[in-house]
Amino acid sequence: MSKLILDNKYRVGLWVAQEVGQTADWGNFQAFGIERDGEIVAGIVMHMFNGANAVCHVAIKRPSKMLKELLRVTADYLFNQCKLKRITGMVPTNEPRTIAFDKHIGWEEEFVMKDAAPNGDMQVLVMWADRCPWLSKE
Repeated sequence: MSKLILDNKYRVGLWVAQEVGQTADWGNFQAFGIERDGEIVAGIVMHMFNGANAVCHVAIKRPSKMLKELLRVTADYLFNQCKLKRITGMVPTNEPRTIAFDKHIGWEEEFVMKDAAPNGDMQVLVMWADRCPWLSKE
């Protein structure tokens, strides 16, 4: 049985860091995840908040039917509660499947940073509050 993790940012943050190869401290961050049978299977870390934007890192080890709910909760937090205009994600360009998945869930290509990844370029992605597919349209 899967469940959302909304109240243990340090556990989720550590797991996401291991999954995405983050070696530095997240600083001031928030994190939500999905747990299945006591194991984290997906997580999102949000950090570098500046009032208009935050940087997001998404890690998914195993697909879960709860992913849509995780995305909804995260979008609500970032855009409705924090009142951000946008969120930023970065993916090495040598990971086309990850970029395709991110675009599938609503991220848009913004620009490419040359030589910004260990093995090449970095694709910068953006999700805008007014175009976010995970926000309730009430």
